[in-house]
Amino acid sequence: MTTISKSFKNIIALTPVPMAIVDTEMRYLAVSERWIRMYELHDQELIGKSHYEVFPEIEERWKEIHTACLSGIDDQSAEDRFERMDGTVIWLKWEVKHWLDDEGNIGGMMMYSEDVTRETHIVMNEKRFQLFMDELPGLCWITNREHILKYANKCFFDTLHLPVEVIGKSLEEIFGLDIAHTAALNNTDILQSGKNKEFLQTVRDKNGHPQYYKTYKFPFQGMGHEGDMVGAVAFNITKSMLLEEELYQSETQFKQAFEHSLIGMALISPEGKWKRVNKSLCLILGYTEDEMKELTIRDLTHKEDLEVSLEILEDLAAGKIGEVKYEKRYIHKNGKPIWVIIAATMLYDSTGMPLHYVSQIEDITKRKEIENDLVLSEKKYRTIFENVQDVFYQTDQEGIVTEISPSIEKHSGYTRTEIIGMPVDMFYYYQQDRERIIDQVRIHGFVIDFEVRLKTKNEELRYASVNARLIIEKGQIVGTEGSMRDVTTRKFQENALLALNTELTASNEQKNKLFSIIGHDLRNPISGSLQLLDLTLNDFESSSADEVYTYLSMMKTELSNANILLEDLLIWARSQFNAVSFNPIEIKNLRELIHKSIQTVSPMALKKQIEIVECLKGDLLVYADTGMLETIIRNLLSNAIKFTNPGGVVTITVLESDKEIVFSVKDTGLGIPGDKLKELFNKNSNYTTYGTSGEKGTGLGLSLCYDFVLKHGGKLWVESEEGKGAAFYFIIPDLLDE
Repeated sequence: MTTISKSFKNIIALTPVPMAIVDTEMRYLAVSERWIRMYELHDQELIGKSHYEVFPEIEERWKEIHTACLSGIDDQSAEDRFERMDGTVIWLKWEVKHWLDDEGNIGGMMMYSEDVTRETHIVMNEKRFQLFMDELPGLCWITNREHILKYANKCFFDTLHLPVEVIGKSLEEIFGLDIAHTAALNNTDILQSGKNKEFLQTVRDKNGHPQYYKTYKFPFQGMGHEGDMVGAVAFNITKSMLLEEELYQSETQFKQAFEHSLIGMALISPEGKWKRVNKSLCLILGYTEDEMKELTIRDLTHKEDLEVSLEILEDLAAGKIGEVKYEKRYIHKNGKPIWVIIAATMLYDSTGMPLHYVSQIEDITKRKEIENDLVLSEKKYRTIFENVQDVFYQTDQEGIVTEISPSIEKHSGYTRTEIIGMPVDMFYYYQQDRERIIDQVRIHGFVIDFEVRLKTKNEELRYASVNARLIIEKGQIVGTEGSMRDVTTRKFQENALLALNTELTASNEQKNKLFSIIGHDLRNPISGSLQLLDLTLNDFESSSADEVYTYLSMMKTELSNANILLEDLLIWARSQFNAVSFNPIEIKNLRELIHKSIQTVSPMALKKQIEIVECLKGDLLVYADTGMLETIIRNLLSNAIKFTNPGGVVTITVLESDKEIVFSVKDTGLGIPGDKLKELFNKNSNYTTYGTSGEKGTGLGLSLCYDFVLKHGGKLWVESEEGKGAAFYFIIPDLLDE
């Protein structure tokens, strides 16, 4: 073992820093008192003992450093982590140097270390504080009693477009006399009262638009000689204020739709209490709104329907069913039973607890009375029907006529004997009518007033209304029987009224579709936003900035969905009632129009990291309605993004072909199932589904696109393979040539 002089040991012992000298075997030759105190080694005899025996917890990396030093490679660190045997962690500033013996060989190593844990934690805490403040989505700043800016975070500089050099300057130098004077009065008031205060302030952005901030100021004592300070935090609440206004407008529109609905509507508590009813429901049941609110479902439900009604409501509340449509009887105020058909669903709060039932209630009492009358008079009706001049017939299961009434000759020119034994097929003017009636009879077992086209002996067309049913004996189908009535004259009259009936049917379908969307899709985001707003306001004081941000972000998402739905509904409704004017013009800058449409959907694409590629060669001219063309492109791009997985690509291409402009929007998304392709442009289908990130649609977008393309005299179609994306094409013809 290498030895050193006693005097040198004494010098090392008195060294005012933690230091130790070891030989090439890492055995202690000398240590300072500071080394012993720092590592609490008073109870050990260190000289001659291995450093690794004293510190068995030493990691392998430290041993590698020691080995390198003993080979002549010194090392040091200003800040390093060292974990003791008991789990205590300290931060060390250390240095190791090799030393040479009298012969010039490496005799060992000098180790110096100093505990810098406290300094390290202070620096780390300051860094964490600065990082936290810079990430805070609000303006933070500190001024002293003399109104000098002492600190500000990144958001402060970015929002107010100020350089960091303003730190240390007075508020007057930074903002001018008027703003500085107001701020000084506020700060002085806060320092004198010692109380926190909040203010609503308005700042104009670089575009001159007003931005509203809610500012919180509070007094506190600075460190050292800094004296009294005023801290301030300000959050931009412009979007919140706008959302509140939009929420108010949405609630107003919902209230109007609820109150003025032509069918009964109600909100019912989970306990069956009538919470809110409209005028139509009051008229159906004969009670005033105040009287209804004092009653429950039990009070008004017919006793024979009560048990089933309560079971349905329990299933809705438990989430076993999402929505239900059923018939039941209520008791009118005058004591008479009222038949109604109810469409109901349960609305839940943010915690998943049942909030209230939403019910649409339609009076079907008259329809029920008619149905009952039909049942009661069925036998009498059959007797009368068989004796009139209508044609009665029977066939076997192969479709061969086995019996027919003599009145057939009057309508067809065939005698009874000519028809019996002949197949029914030969008397149909169009074979598809025969196929349709067979399909319906197979499905339902009967048809009533089923219209077909027959031919006479002279090959003339006759319209006939057919009532038919299957003949079943011992569980087996043996044939069909029914009656036919010549309705050719009636058919001609019906054609004259067809246009009016079609328009009336379309109007009713539009009304039902509108009520369905308002009652279901629009209710969810509005209700969810109200709950989030209530939660935010109730817990505002105790909520952190991150929590408030989260609540507001969720509200933004809900209300954005509601806003998009309202926009689609407005455009769709105007389109359905031909309220959208068609004003085609020559669009010279088609590229700019496409860019505008892409910018509208860019937030959706950016959120899902979807690339939008534009392929437009040269300067194309198109003669079209600008608003309609933007709506078509925007909806197709939005759909493509909605059904494309994150990281995908959406491509919009425009080509000129034979005096017409061909547009296409292609995606790399999910594709469309083959059995759903025909439903896309079917107005009676309203087919919609969820996007790749759970986006919910209304089914109105493609309907609008289809209508607007048709207004241009164009064509819209889709090509898709499930799992390989979809491509929507539409053509805008050259209207100038037309």
